[in-house]
Amino acid sequence: MSGKFVLRSIGFVAVCLFTLSACGGQEAPPAPPAGGGEAQAVLASPPAEDVQCGTVPSADGTQAKVIIREGAVECAEAVTLLTQYFARVTPAAAASPDGAGPIAIEPWTCGSEPGSVVTATCSTEDGREVAAEPAR
Repeated sequence: MSGKFVLRSIGFVAVCLFTLSACGGQEAPPAPPAGGGEAQAVLASPPAEDVQCGTVPSADGTQAKVIIREGAVECAEAVTLLTQYFARVTPAAAASPDGAGPIAIEPWTCGSEPGSVVTATCSTEDGREVAAEPAR
C-alpha cells in the first residue's frame, strides 16, 4: 500500500510541476496607469528604445541618469526607486568587489556593477527593469 501512495504522490508532484512550468513563461499583464499627467511616461509593453527619466544623485555623489528599460513603469516611480536605492547603498557595499546589492525595495531588487555604484539595475519578477548609468 505504501508503494501505491508513493507512486500517486510522485504523479501528483509531476503534474503540479508541469502545470507550474507551463505557466512560468507567460508574462504578467502590465500595471494600470496611476494617474494622468503629461510629464509621466507610462509603458504598457517593453519600450522599443530606453526611456530617459532625468537624473538623481548616486551613492557616490555623482549624477546618475534614470532609464526605463523594460515594462510598465512611470518616470516618477523610476526616479523614486533609484533615489531610495542609492540612499541605502553603504560605503562598504559600494566598495564591494562584487558590486553593491542586492537591495530589496519591494517589489524591486537593485544592485550595482562592481567598481561603479552609479551603474545600477533594478528589476521585478514580472520583467520590469529600471537602470542607472553615469550622467555625462
